[in-house]
Amino acid sequence: MKIKENFDEIISYLEDSSNFKLGKAEKVFIPENEDEILEVIEICKKENIPLTVSGGGTGTCAGRIPVGGYVISMELFNKIKNVDIEKRKSTLQAGVVVDEFLKYIEKFNLFYPPFPTERTAFIGGNVATNASGEYSFKFGSTRKYVKRIKMILTTGEILDIKRGEIFEKDGYIDYGIFKVPLPSYRTPNVKCSAGYYSKEGMDGIDLIIGSEGTLGIITEVEVELIENLPPRFIMILFLKNEENVPEIVKKIKEKKDELEIFSFEFFDKKSLLFLKDDFNFIPEDSCAIYIEATNDTDKMEKWIEIVEKIKVVDTVIGEDPQNYKKLIDFRHKLPENVNSYFKKIGSIKIAVDAAVCENNFDEFYNFYRKIMEENKDIYTILFGHIGENHLHFNLFPKDEKQKEKAYKIYEECVKKAVFLGGTGFAEHGIGKLKHKYLEIMYGKKGIMDMVKIKKIFDPYCILGLDNIFPKEYLFI
Repeated sequence: MKIKENFDEIISYLEDSSNFKLGKAEKVFIPENEDEILEVIEICKKENIPLTVSGGGTGTCAGRIPVGGYVISMELFNKIKNVDIEKRKSTLQAGVVVDEFLKYIEKFNLFYPPFPTERTAFIGGNVATNASGEYSFKFGSTRKYVKRIKMILTTGEILDIKRGEIFEKDGYIDYGIFKVPLPSYRTPNVKCSAGYYSKEGMDGIDLIIGSEGTLGIITEVEVELIENLPPRFIMILFLKNEENVPEIVKKIKEKKDELEIFSFEFFDKKSLLFLKDDFNFIPEDSCAIYIEATNDTDKMEKWIEIVEKIKVVDTVIGEDPQNYKKLIDFRHKLPENVNSYFKKIGSIKIAVDAAVCENNFDEFYNFYRKIMEENKDIYTILFGHIGENHLHFNLFPKDEKQKEKAYKIYEECVKKAVFLGGTGFAEHGIGKLKHKYLEIMYGKKGIMDMVKIKKIFDPYCILGLDNIFPKEYLFI
């Protein structure tokens, strides 16, 4: 087992994509096997030292960044243990990098559907956050594809759970070594990554998925695979009027199954300004709908029919490999350009990550537009996964006064999403940054229900502290 103690060796473990600045740790342990994990746990238990699990560092909520104590990195748990071609499943260790896994299974003509946009992520981190991927419009989030989890608890016990074996009954989930009460809240039926999963009759494995490193240390997962994807094309529809977008989205969704859409995204006018220097085909004063779908002659004819009914300023299509890659870059470049620009001018980003159900999306979309219209002093952009009723609403305050105002707007957006039956946290999780806003969604009782569950899994209260809820709640 490797152990790092010098600051220059551990500084990279105090960072992720959240820009969280309060990270600190005394040591980083890098185990190679489960016995070494148990050894680290025993040290932490004996000395009452917090222990934070570290994945690939692609998270946006500081979940892997410790605020003290020790770090346990899963980077050497990087073996793909097997691929069952016939049954289309694979067992792999938690530290396997998703991009390497995708490349490995490609030779078997297989694909892992919920792969994240950030392909340097670890598979264990994806499970711990219930990550949503580039094709989540078609395939859903990580939860749907996890068939088994092996996890070490701070008690020294190993929980090895398969999907379909343990279910909630009479208000409890019985894992054999202990029973866990179902929380009083219920996870909404939308794209969601907000605290511990809770549904009547739920599978016991689903409580662990999305628990953000607070219940145990995931060492191994088994995931479902599918056949490799068919040839695809990308189409970008440039539109003049942003107010017509929900109507156009509905028309396209009506045909989503027969058109076999993989990605369905939106970029408002202000977000496209950050892409104009890289892509000279963007028309002036336009917003855009971005679609990736199966490429065959019959489907292309149906797309032509749809586009003819929509008043577009321009349409760009990428079918051949070169143009397809160029338009993939179009989708990925925005967050990079936005973050780079506002970092240069010294402004922070406050990002709403909310989703609502299909019936309430129009109202939520117009709610965002109204906020933008009434708060023109703060720079804002609206973009993201419109096919899943989930847009990223980013605010960029330029001083402390605007920052205070932006956080009030953030809170209003979370409240509105919850009021509409949705979530304030669709895919990024809670981590250390969004505690008080999660309480808006589930109430104090819901948070304390999670605390109760945490204490059953981790009675020593050392694991993943300050993720999902403040560690102070463990001692109320």
